[in-house]
Amino acid sequence: MNTMTGLSAETLLAIPPTEPERLFTGDAEQAKREFRALAAIWHPDRRPVAGTTEVFQHLTRLYDAAVRKLRSGLWIMPGQLTIRASDGAVYQLHYRKARDFELGRMFLGDRIVAYVIDPAYSDLVENALQMIDRLPCANPQMAAEMQPALPDTVRRIETAGHRVLVLRKTPDLLLLGDVLDHFSGRLEAGQVAWIISSLLNLACYLDYARLAHNAVLADTVFISPPQHRSALLGGWWYTVPQGQRLLALPATALEYAPSGVTRRQCGAIGTDLELIRALGRELLGDVTGARLIRDHAAPPPMLDWLRFPAPRSAIEDYHTWQHRVLTASFGPRRFVKLDLSADDLY
Repeated sequence: MNTMTGLSAETLLAIPPTEPERLFTGDAEQAKREFRALAAIWHPDRRPVAGTTEVFQHLTRLYDAAVRKLRSGLWIMPGQLTIRASDGAVYQLHYRKARDFELGRMFLGDRIVAYVIDPAYSDLVENALQMIDRLPCANPQMAAEMQPALPDTVRRIETAGHRVLVLRKTPDLLLLGDVLDHFSGRLEAGQVAWIISSLLNLACYLDYARLAHNAVLADTVFISPPQHRSALLGGWWYTVPQGQRLLALPATALEYAPSGVTRRQCGAIGTDLELIRALGRELLGDVTGARLIRDHAAPPPMLDWLRFPAPRSAIEDYHTWQHRVLTASFGPRRFVKLDLSADDLY
């Protein structure tokens, strides 16, 4: 409290109205006491000097924002997310980075990723939960192979203003979008190749499960550099059984989905296969593909595969990629090392 009341006018005015956490404590009664202590110093009647009114009005805006955030059930501090559920339970999650996504915000930790979703998308949250709960595996061997690549729900939390889905992740899994940012928007062709291989394996599973994920994107895919594997943790809000009507699509899927999918508005594995191609082009530095040949971004067989339309079968696509494209592009199979960890990114 003493530190807070000793802040200068310039320091207080520099706090954005959207970030009351930088000033107030994440407790309603404590925040009220803190505001009263600040008001006792900065109220114009108590401090009749130039600039006091501006500071007091700014403090009032910050306090009002703090009250709204506390009522919504979320309090975000650097590295820590406090969630107050509607049933009174309080959860504290430690995170390394927060990112916006189209339905809200995600918080990336070493062992969790938390999706905080705006209430307007509650129907998509319910859809994701149904899809995640019903992911099939034919036998224990398939389960052992696929479960690390699929979402595992830790908690489902409802607050007064948000739905929160907390998923388990391992520390080696890195959000692909963060990896791409780290390398200034372009990865080497050999790195992109193993990521595509892993994603095509996931597409084969989706085809087995008769699902269309519809959001294989840089902000839904996680990769493990030491294990050369991918995990599809985000985007399940858009997933539907193949042949069933779409609920919604992210903008990238609308752009690259096969014309038949957008025309009939039904789920199809072709959307995921096209999104894998688009993601491969994006990882090489140009999602449109227009500059990739000129820039010699990858071997010609790989570039041809990335630019040509996908078949209707994930198994066929995976077989072509593994037995024709990779061999023609890189020769005998070899491990391409990528030295990268969460400490490098965050």
